[in-house]
Amino acid sequence: MNRRKLFKILGAGVGSLPLMAYGRNYNEQSPLKHPNDLFEQWEGKFSEAVVNDEAFWQSFAVDFYDISPDFINLENGYFGVQPIPVNAAYHQFVDKVNRESSRYMRMDYWNDWQMVMDSLAGFTGASKEELLVTRNATEALNILINGFPFKAGDEVILQHHDYHSMIEAFQMLEKRKGIKLKFIDVPLLPKSDDEIVKLYESAISPVTTLVLVTHLTHLTGQVLPVKKICEMARNKGVEVMVDAAHSFAHLNYKLADLGADMVGVNLHKWYANPLGAGLLYVKKEKINKLSPMFGDFTQAADSINKLGHFGTLASPALLTIPVAGKFNNLVTIKVKQARLHYLKAYWTSKAAAMKRVEVHTPLAPGQSGAIAAFSVAGISADDTVKRLLDEYGVFTVKRQLKDREVVRVTPNLYNSVADLNRLLKGIEGLSRG
Repeated sequence: MNRRKLFKILGAGVGSLPLMAYGRNYNEQSPLKHPNDLFEQWEGKFSEAVVNDEAFWQSFAVDFYDISPDFINLENGYFGVQPIPVNAAYHQFVDKVNRESSRYMRMDYWNDWQMVMDSLAGFTGASKEELLVTRNATEALNILINGFPFKAGDEVILQHHDYHSMIEAFQMLEKRKGIKLKFIDVPLLPKSDDEIVKLYESAISPVTTLVLVTHLTHLTGQVLPVKKICEMARNKGVEVMVDAAHSFAHLNYKLADLGADMVGVNLHKWYANPLGAGLLYVKKEKINKLSPMFGDFTQAADSINKLGHFGTLASPALLTIPVAGKFNNLVTIKVKQARLHYLKAYWTSKAAAMKRVEVHTPLAPGQSGAIAAFSVAGISADDTVKRLLDEYGVFTVKRQLKDREVVRVTPNLYNSVADLNRLLKGIEGLSRG
């Protein structure tokens, strides 16, 4: 691909893209001839002053999203819906790679790839030398877990509500290498950040080598004070690995600000990239100690690329990364987090006042984002999810905690207060029996 043309696509957001990709928002009379028009039209309009302006967000959703009208999707924790400009760019890259085939991949792709990495470095605040694109956060964290220089008897601190795939990866090493796993119980509704930090601190022993911390738990949406935990652990000579699959591009931070030694994230959740993209961050001085999972003798020991000899990847999804970044920079993560918190607070405050309904997520700003979980006494989570969809057209998902089951609700930017009122109508109907 001509680099000037690609730069136009990536830098401007979309450039000149196939009009067929625009879904319901494009027609021959539409003033929005290209997705880039959307970015230009909406530039500078996002601020905390519009967080609770429903007319603003309704107009934004019409312009930026093509969502099925057949149900209300409140299960945005699985993966993110691509905004129209992102989806349009993705389709162009699919067509481009398919049309130019191996000539493009062998001759142009790796040069173009540098613009992708520049975009990620700018968005994350990390250097390119500390970043590795993966297929998802689970792969990123498995690379870290299996590449860490554990020896028999080394101890890892986890909590029961860490992501199950990461727990299972450590359990495999428990059998293979003889490491020790120590689980702590983080309260669902903690009194303060210090209460959580002290739980992790009290679990650390002379043989603790690593702490796994989930920044924003997928089960209830609880946000843990990662920066404080990292500072505490660093003072004790213990390294910290952070699972930021749900917090990246959801909460307002830069990767280096967390203070973690290594982090795994998803790019197809809140970053809104097409499916099949994740990201690995490792502090430059920590790369040398990690061993690759994949065979590669060509990379230097201190190069993060030694960890990512994946073979052929889904390049159209990866080339779309800068366009998703442009969308996030348009909205800003600060405004996105505030809007998502507003939506979460709206429905949880009303649901918590209903008889037989319990909310299992801390609701103060900074303690959760978009995700929250609830239960209705006397009704299983499976039945709650089914009835909300069958009777009210609201799609949610069951999640299993250590000692209970809950229903997870996750709105996104295209959701409205009207959507949440439908959810509340359903919860109220269930609570009345």
